[in-house]
Amino acid sequence: MSEIEVSGSEGLPLETAGGSTAALVIDLKVYSLEAVLRACYKFTDRCYLLLARSEAGDRLRVFAQAKPPELAIEVLIGEFANELLDQQLRRAIAEEVGPVRELIVAQAFAEGNLLDGDRDDGDYESDARGIGHRR
Repeated sequence: MSEIEVSGSEGLPLETAGGSTAALVIDLKVYSLEAVLRACYKFTDRCYLLLARSEAGDRLRVFAQAKPPELAIEVLIGEFANELLDQQLRRAIAEEVGPVRELIVAQAFAEGNLLDGDRDDGDYESDARGIGHRR
């Protein structure tokens, strides 16, 4: 494979070997392996994919070959890079809101109320919440 020159933010760290095959170098300090695998899975309908980790372990090469050879590999790799970013962002958001989401799901499927035990078991005659009193 011969490496394409990367100039600033205009290009990708991309290697090509003919018209329908390329490899994208991914920094694993920026993207998680889970995000890479999810992005790869989304592209299995359009290209064949193979992953290879660098010897240092901090970089990953994603080799891609377009299934129909007439597909432009540069366009596929660009779309893959966007999908990779999307998957990494989804993972970050899931980590951030995970505990709140779990509480909402637990509350939705709980038989009682997880937040206020007196809400469902309260007695209207004892008025445990003081609803009948003036404020």
